[in-house]
Formats: sequence, structure tokens, C-alpha cells
Amino acid sequence: MLRTLNKPKMSPEDIISKIKNEKGIKFEETSEDEAIQYLRYKNNYFRLASYRKNYDKYMAGPNIGKYIDLDFAYLIELSAIDMHLRFQIIKMCLDIEHSLKVLLLSEFEKDSEDGYEIVKDFLDRNKWIIEDIYRKRNSPYVGDLIGNWFSFETHFSAIGKLIFDKVEIRCPIWAFLEIVTFGEFIKFYDFYYEAYPKKNVNYIGELNSVKSLRNACAHNNCIIHNLRAGYSRPSATISQFVAKIPNIKKAERKRNLSSRPIYEFISLIYLYNRVVSGSVKIHRYEELKALIVRMEKRKHYFIKQQILTASFKFIKKIVDFIT
Repeated sequence: MLRTLNKPKMSPEDIISKIKNEKGIKFEETSEDEAIQYLRYKNNYFRLASYRKNYDKYMAGPNIGKYIDLDFAYLIELSAIDMHLRFQIIKMCLDIEHSLKVLLLSEFEKDSEDGYEIVKDFLDRNKWIIEDIYRKRNSPYVGDLIGNWFSFETHFSAIGKLIFDKVEIRCPIWAFLEIVTFGEFIKFYDFYYEAYPKKNVNYIGELNSVKSLRNACAHNNCIIHNLRAGYSRPSATISQFVAKIPNIKKAERKRNLSSRPIYEFISLIYLYNRVVSGSVKIHRYEELKALIVRMEKRKHYFIKQQILTASFKFIKKIVDFIT
């Protein structure tokens, strides 16, 4: 059921007063004046407040409904960690996409096909992608490629619906992979390895998790706003990968992998470790280790918060294991 209550616009001063008195948020590590300046010039409270989901509330007594041991500075720190994490995820996703395209083309070179029919077969089964390609025909980045390999004859119906009268597709696989989005590439990747079985493993399960995480980062969504367990069922592949790490017990593995953001991030690490190689991988692993250092910069903020400390320790163990 949708909420119908209208919340009035509030100034930073009003917000600080409200969350201090009604929500029990403290201002010991960061003063109220500093918090007001932060909300005025650096971030909005609606976004910052999302990280409160990692904290419990008093269920009874005089402080019922207020947060337990939550300082405004802790929210700022979680927001900063989330920003660094998103930047790291985007870079790793781009590396995975590039590596898988190179791998797929390398596999295709071993086939006797000309590289054109497979694209037509795929688009015949996924006609919605043709419409997406048509929309990008004037793009400064892929418009020339589309003009070289596709031609469209279209008209609009009486109700304004785009109708394709004729579509000519003469696009080879190597050009097609430069045109499609990451999500469309994943569809093509799955199509290719199912239609033309290869020795390579089909990582479609992990790719879908990575896609979800990448989309969240691309839209600048908060990643670690809720690390509570119980929202996800991990794949056998990821469970087995984590089970091989000596210092992670079964209960710790099951609890953390049932948190959707953690599960998707571990899927990213697993897939990255399997498909990316060379100096890029070495450099990115150094960045991962630096990210862990950044996550621990103010770890004393979260000593009393089991969800956060347990989640960070779990991620650190996995990063230490693969790097």
C-alpha cells in the first residue's frame, strides 16, 4: 500500500533537530553545526539516512523507536565507503565485460561460421534489441557502426507506435559486441554458449548478479545501505567458492551470502578472478586491498554494530584469499 502522508520540506537545521530528538541519532563524533554544513553542501539526508537500515532500534523502554548507538558521523563514513566501493565495482565490471568479449571472440575464431549469421539468429529471437539499436543510430559513440551494419525502414502508427517495415542486418559479431549494452551482451553471451557449446564455462549465473550490481552503481544507488541477512539465496558456485576459504566457517558463509549486496559483490570477485588476467588484474587487486584499508579507516565507529563489523570482516577474508 502506498504511503499517502505528505512530508514537509525541511531545512538542514530542521532535519538535525528531528533526527536528534525523534530518532536518537547522536552528534558526538560530528557536531550539529558540522552536520548542518554537510547536509547543506555535500549530501542530502534522504540518501544518507538509507544507511540507518544497518542499525537496530530500541524495542521497549523510554527510547523505544530510537536508534541504538548511531552517530551522524557513522552515516557519513558509510556513505564515503559506499562511494569508494561503487567506483571499484564499476572498474571491475568494465574489465569483466572486456575480458569476456575477448574470450568469446577467441572462441568464435575456432568456428567455421562467417560471424554474420549468429548475429541475425540472435536478433531474430530478441527483436526488442533491434529497437534499442535503432534508438542509438545517432549516437556519437556507436552511430557510425550502426549505420555501417544496419539499415531501417520505419513508420509510426496512428497511436504513435514505432513500426519497423524493413530491417537489414549485415553485422558481424565483432562489430555487434561494440554496439550492444552490457545487459544485451549477457543475453548474447548466454545464447552463444547454449547454441554453440564450447569448452568454456558459461558464467551466466554470476553475470546476472554482476549485472544487478553494475546497474545499481551506474545509477549511483547506495550499495551497502542494508547488509542484513536473509534477502538472497546464493548459487552453488559461489557457496562452493567461499567454502574453500579456510578461515570462513559455514555459519559465517551462509549468513553473509544471504545478504544480497554481499552476495553480488562476492560474485563479482569470483568472476573477476576467473576471467580477467594480466597486469590489469594485478593493478585491480592492489586497488581492492586499498579499498579494504579504506573500509577499516574508522572501524572503531562500528565496533558495537555486529552487522557491519561481520560484513566487513567477511569481505576482507575473501579479498585476502584471492589477492
